[in-house]
Amino acid sequence: MWRPGEEWGNVNFAIWYVRIRERNYTTTPYSGILKIEKMLMTGEESEKGLDTDEVDMITANIINERNPVCYGNDVRWANHLYPVYMTECFCKSRFKSDVSFINLF
Repeated sequence: MWRPGEEWGNVNFAIWYVRIRERNYTTTPYSGILKIEKMLMTGEESEKGLDTDEVDMITANIINERNPVCYGNDVRWANHLYPVYMTECFCKSRFKSDVSFINLF
């Protein structure tokens, strides 16, 4: 459990790591590992941490989101969850290019 203190609003987090890709299919030992952070919302969660059943459920849902992949489209493919990748692509498509932005002024 991470307790960052007052500068973060006294919000506590549960943090753990999960491997979503087998090591032999990735280019580095750290590819395919995700850091999961969950804000602890109740007083009981803040005092005792998350129940292991909840951690297992969150982890299982994250693992279930690992396919399909964006392999070949992004060098970070092993660390991407497809819905997040698609959202990123959509948001990036809405950005103005540097040249267009500069010409606004």
